Amino acid sequence: MSGDSSQPMQQASLAEARAYFDTLPKQLADYLDADYRRALDNLLEALGQFFDILETIDHQAAEGQRISPAEATEIGNHGIVLLLQMIDLMEKLDLPHKRHELEHIALVFARWIIEHGGELQHLEPLVNAFAHAANRMQDRAQLRQLAELMGQVVDAASAELKQDLGGQELYRPWRLLHINRGIVATRSQDTELMRRVFDEMLFYLPQEAASFFEEGMEEMDAMDYPPHVRQLIEEYHAKRHNPRLH
Repeated sequence: MSGDSSQPMQQASLAEARAYFDTLPKQLADYLDADYRRALDNLLEALGQFFDILETIDHQAAEGQRISPAEATEIGNHGIVLLLQMIDLMEKLDLPHKRHELEHIALVFARWIIEHGGELQHLEPLVNAFAHAANRMQDRAQLRQLAELMGQVVDAASAELKQDLGGQELYRPWRLLHINRGIVATRSQDTELMRRVFDEMLFYLPQEAASFFEEGMEEMDAMDYPPHVRQLIEEYHAKRHNPRLH
C-alpha cells in the first residue's frame, strides 16, 4: 500500500487492503491514547464486518448470484464512509502518510463498486489518491493506465456529482478529477486518450475546459511537449475559443 509507481495502484486487492488494517494497530501503537485506541478499534471492527460482506458477495457472484447496482452503491459507499472516518482519525493524529495509504485503499473499494455496477458518491479520497500517484509517475504506460482508471471513476460517479452542483469552488472533487485526468492524459502523450479525456471534460465542465486548454497553450513551451501533443492542445484550444455558428 505504498503507492509506489512501480506497482500500479489498480492491482491492489481487497485481501491486501484487509491485511493492511490487520497491521494498523501495531503501526499506530505509539500514537494512541485510550480514546483514540477505542475509536480505532470501533472503526476496525466495522471495517472487518464490511470486508466479510464483500467476500460473501464476491463468492456468491462467482456462482452467478449478483447483487443489484443499488445494493453495490449502498454497500460500497458505506465502506468509503468508514475510510473517511479513518482518514479523519489520521488527521487528528497528524499522520499525513497514513492518510495517503487510506486514500489508496479507497480506490480498491471504488473498483469493487464499479465491478458490481454501483455508483460512486464520495470522490474526495479517490481524487487525492490519483493526484498523489500521478505526482510519483513518469512512465507513460502507467500514466495511461492511471487516466483509464480515472475515466472509470468518471463513468461511475453518481448522477448528482455529474450535475456538478458545487458552483465555482475550484477544489471540488468533480472538477479536480477532470482537470487532473486531463493533465495525466497529456503527460502520457497518447493523443487518442487525450481526445477522449478532453471531449469528456468539454461535455461535463465546458467552462473549466476552456481554462484548461488556455493554460495548456501557455505551458507548451515550458513543458517541451512533442509536436503531436502541441497540435492537439492547439486544436482543442481553437475549438473551445472559436466555436462554430449553428
